[in-house]
Amino acid sequence: MKYFALICILGTLLFSSCKEKTDYAGLLVGKWINSSVNGVPPMTNDIHFCDYRSDGVELYASGAQLDQNNKKWMVNDQYTYSVDGNIITIDGTDDQHNLYHMEFVISSLDENTLTHSVRTYSCNGVEAPDTKIYTYRKVTTDYQNQFTGIWYGRCTTPGTADINYHYWEYFANGRYNYYYQNEALQWNKKSDTDGGYFLYGNLMVSNYTIDLISGGTSKTYDCWNFNLDGTTMTWTGLQENNKTITYEMEKVVSAPMVVN
Repeated sequence: MKYFALICILGTLLFSSCKEKTDYAGLLVGKWINSSVNGVPPMTNDIHFCDYRSDGVELYASGAQLDQNNKKWMVNDQYTYSVDGNIITIDGTDDQHNLYHMEFVISSLDENTLTHSVRTYSCNGVEAPDTKIYTYRKVTTDYQNQFTGIWYGRCTTPGTADINYHYWEYFANGRYNYYYQNEALQWNKKSDTDGGYFLYGNLMVSNYTIDLISGGTSKTYDCWNFNLDGTTMTWTGLQENNKTITYEMEKVVSAPMVVN
């Protein structure tokens, strides 16, 4: 009887041990959007994206400050990663040729959510301590076909300074056109949508240049969470002071006739 009880206990311990072992490497493969930092949703323009590919390459995309006046959404696949137990190790270089080494500690990971802390983060050999907890949601839906097309709408946030209607024309190759009205209510196509747009699930990011037509050269980007319902689309963006900005638009057949 004692032997039987001992066998049952050992069997239970062995089963529990096997059950608790998680295939972190397998679960990590996929596309992930940063959804919170220390349990708080980031401002929409501060969101970053990671694609852990099955070949050991990590693609990382985020907004980058190029200099004092210019920002741009950058996509970089010059990183490699490996998984050992619950430790993710990443090495690579960014677009400015800075060398990075990172080690993340996975605290939880399933098919939908990843949470990790930072064990090591260094740039060009210089440590940059980071005590924050990062949570990500997995991107599982491709909205490219529904998103491509021409949309007409405006900002609907109360008190907005942007009271005019606009057209946005999105192409499947990642390029887009933007149309605005001048003071004479004539439609113009803005020629400085430099850098195109990107889709990550229901996150859309677009690069553009501020007032290049009038002589400026300041480059920037915007991130928006969007919701598609047939021919209706809504954008929302969390900005400073926890203010949410909303745009509402309808899909239309053609862009406006522009002035020469």
